[in-house]
Amino acid sequence: MKIWRALKKVDGPKGHWFFGNIQETESMPDFLARYIKICQQHQEWFPFWYTVANPVLVLTNPIMARKFIKSSNTKEILIHKYFREWTGPGVLYSNGKRWSRNRRLLTPAFHFDVLKAYSVVYNECTNVLIDKWAQKCQEGKPFEILDDMSLCTFDIILQCACSTKLNLQTNGSRHRFLVASRENTSLCETRLHSMLHQFKFLYQLSEQGKKFYSNVDYSRQFARDVVLQRKAALKDPDTIDKNKRHLDFLDIMLTAKDTEGVGMSVDEMVYEVITFLFAGHDTTSSSLSWLLFSLACNPECQEKCRKEVKELLGDRTEIEYEDLVGLPYTTMCIKESQRLHTTVPFLGYTLGEDTTVDGITFPKGMDIEVPSYIYHHDARWWKDPWKFDPTRFAPENLSKQDRDPYCFIPFAVGQRNCIGQNFALQELKAVTTKLLQRFELSTPDTSYCHTLSAVLKNEGGIWLSLKDLK
Repeated sequence: MKIWRALKKVDGPKGHWFFGNIQETESMPDFLARYIKICQQHQEWFPFWYTVANPVLVLTNPIMARKFIKSSNTKEILIHKYFREWTGPGVLYSNGKRWSRNRRLLTPAFHFDVLKAYSVVYNECTNVLIDKWAQKCQEGKPFEILDDMSLCTFDIILQCACSTKLNLQTNGSRHRFLVASRENTSLCETRLHSMLHQFKFLYQLSEQGKKFYSNVDYSRQFARDVVLQRKAALKDPDTIDKNKRHLDFLDIMLTAKDTEGVGMSVDEMVYEVITFLFAGHDTTSSSLSWLLFSLACNPECQEKCRKEVKELLGDRTEIEYEDLVGLPYTTMCIKESQRLHTTVPFLGYTLGEDTTVDGITFPKGMDIEVPSYIYHHDARWWKDPWKFDPTRFAPENLSKQDRDPYCFIPFAVGQRNCIGQNFALQELKAVTTKLLQRFELSTPDTSYCHTLSAVLKNEGGIWLSLKDLK
């Protein structure tokens, strides 16, 4: 009742007394358009009732959001609870002492000294993709790229995080973990719109619930096999020395100890493997697809990137770690694509303590929504926000702009920001650089229609045409 009383003090869209604003979420493409309109009408904040039992406070001004983002916040919103049933309480969806401890244990896995070794994997996996796309060039037809991006990024994250090679791009099959990831993401989203399915015991009896929990069982067994195989291999140092070229995420998990000398349990490692394999390939494949689409739609920007790559690499085709810090214009294009096509459109948090803003006390346990998609397209902060303009992120322009850092949050905010953001940026640069060396990108349709999912999608997919430059 405290949450209801607090939210009633904030002006917002009128909703049904029982269903709330659920009519706004019946169709995801329509929902986004209506959501943008509501945000334009309420430019600071507003309450939104996904159901009568699931209200959130939407923070439409990044400066307002700053007042709510605190280290005590947790991830307990409804969609997070659904995803946690699948991934387990990994670093993405755990809270409290478990999250603090495991975040500290995992942070060394993303140190630059560890990331340096991954350039070999970026090269190998992207070379496979290049060979596939060279064949598509001969066909001379546009093709949808997200599936190829998904296979490539999954191969990369699996090798970098677990030193496991499945060669999914080569055999051309859809691995069941990828299928489970796609299905469970969709199932979590559709579950939000069903009042009955919010009750776990009823959801388990439904066809959707049976598929969801079957995918959960498979994902956890797959991750457990990966963990146990590596744990057994660590007992034989000679085997590790012969076959491994880098220290990976799983190695660090298996050897990390907290201040009391206690390591992570097998179950904890299983949760983290699922989390990183799912989040590490899904977000990056979406970011890569949108970036390549952006460059295809803006050939002058694409050519500047290609020229930058040529000046840096010359005739070399293999990327080295040191190369990735020498691509300033390409980096600007990556950031602008992340702004225009926001990979994760909405962020959600649960208040970890009572928070008073503008004379209203919002109680601990209330959910807040941080719509990064809205921040990235708000004309108050961005001139011509729907235009692709990488120079927004040029150092000389950034120094002139009086823009709050929360206006651009591609990797979330605060202590709960993305632990793997440096890894993701490296991967984006490496794959894009190699593709631009080999191909000229174009698209049969420069228009797009954003649709909401766990990551931003384009209605009808993202299509490219290629010209082989070899």
